[in-house]
Amino acid sequence: MKIVAFYIAEQIDLKRLKETYAGTLLLQTPSDLYFRVDNDQFFYAFDYGAVVFANFNATDVSKTLDLLQHYSTHPLAEKIRDDLEIHHRPGETLSIGFDHLVVPQMTEDVIRIAMLNVAHSVALDFYSQRAHELLAEINLLTHQMESKGSISITRKNMIRFIGRTLNSKNRVVENLFIFDSPDLTWNDEYLDRIHLGLARTFETQTRFREIEYTFKVIEDNLSVFRELYLHGESRQLEWVIIVLICIEVVNLILEKIF
Repeated sequence: MKIVAFYIAEQIDLKRLKETYAGTLLLQTPSDLYFRVDNDQFFYAFDYGAVVFANFNATDVSKTLDLLQHYSTHPLAEKIRDDLEIHHRPGETLSIGFDHLVVPQMTEDVIRIAMLNVAHSVALDFYSQRAHELLAEINLLTHQMESKGSISITRKNMIRFIGRTLNSKNRVVENLFIFDSPDLTWNDEYLDRIHLGLARTFETQTRFREIEYTFKVIEDNLSVFRELYLHGESRQLEWVIIVLICIEVVNLILEKIF
């Protein structure tokens, strides 16, 4: 069974999707919807922007992605993709490779756990991409500091950049729960082994820590830029005050003379 995951938008309206999607709803939570489309086809949608297909052909995937554009907020120009294959081999031991999973028992829950982990992977790819884009903008400013001794950025652009950074970090924090172990693994050792094995294969925790570290570096740089900007504004204010005092002094002198 081939599993394909896409990160398509910053948010998906699950309520509207549930009302119109043609499939049997197997699971519903405030953050995800899990459907059976056919006997051996499954579709998983997450409110943070990821969707996963199990056993869909390329045509059906393309049609569904087009449909999802109507329920997406801030869709991405280029979708992020990740793949995994599940091989059902009764009698063999459970094994997990770089892009495949070999299972002795194939159930709906096994498929769901696999789809969930691939969704985590594309979400991390998106957050990592966003963090590195912000870091690249930070590097441009630090290069200006090094070469020119100043930063060429307006107050409005500085505030917008800080807002973009905070929004991106807040989205990561809001979706921290996606990296928790799903409820169905708590009392099922077999499912738990699959989940932990896939999480290690996709390096979920390692990649998440890297994203956290990148945002920490960005925040540290922003505090320096903010201090420099405020210092520059205070210097301008000081010069304005000095000029006004000088004008007042000159005015007093002229009044005494004339």
